Amino acid sequence: MTQKHATLRYNRVPFHTAEGEDILQRVEAHWETIRKSSPVPARMTLSPDALDAALSHCFVLERVAPTIARFRVAGQALSTILGMEARSMPLSAVFTADGRDTLGPLINAVCEGPEIVEIPLTATRGLARGPVRGRLLLLPLTDQDGDISRIFGAIVLDGKPGRRALRFDVDQALPLRCKRLTPMIRTIHEVKTQMATADYHDDFGDTHAPAPQFRRPHLRLVVNNS
Repeated sequence: MTQKHATLRYNRVPFHTAEGEDILQRVEAHWETIRKSSPVPARMTLSPDALDAALSHCFVLERVAPTIARFRVAGQALSTILGMEARSMPLSAVFTADGRDTLGPLINAVCEGPEIVEIPLTATRGLARGPVRGRLLLLPLTDQDGDISRIFGAIVLDGKPGRRALRFDVDQALPLRCKRLTPMIRTIHEVKTQMATADYHDDFGDTHAPAPQFRRPHLRLVVNNS
């Protein structure tokens, strides 16, 4: 059953550990940097060098259905949490059944809004140990065709996951963050430059083949001074 949560539309609640907060800020700052004047940045523009120590917490998802996304690239933190290799697994594998009810519509919102989504997490550990709390950040990306079918993100925890695989619920004590992106105007020159220099990356930093041209720019700015 889907549960209702308080929702933040603009500001975010800082993560309560300094290391986790630094990772989330670094990841979102890199996404904003590669976004530049585009409504949504391209998957091919991600740079592992810019992510530095945050890289092991990062991942790239491919949306394969309106509410389902699978890991295409995943750092070691995801494999540790899942207890197995994360690549090709659905993001829902990180969640309990109740958590998945909330996750599905949020995946859709990231790509269709498009929106920035940040989900507070909690997982029980048993044996009289306190719960692990965490945060999942989801940021929209375009694929080589210009469609918003990729999601860049990161996961941080407030403690070590341990030997047992963790499955998360959405933390009811904290609000979800859902921030709809503001459209940006791109000039014709910017669109042509992006199309001419685009490369397709199947992994962070691995260039395999030239990308097809975007089918159309998201927005165009035409100035007529006559």
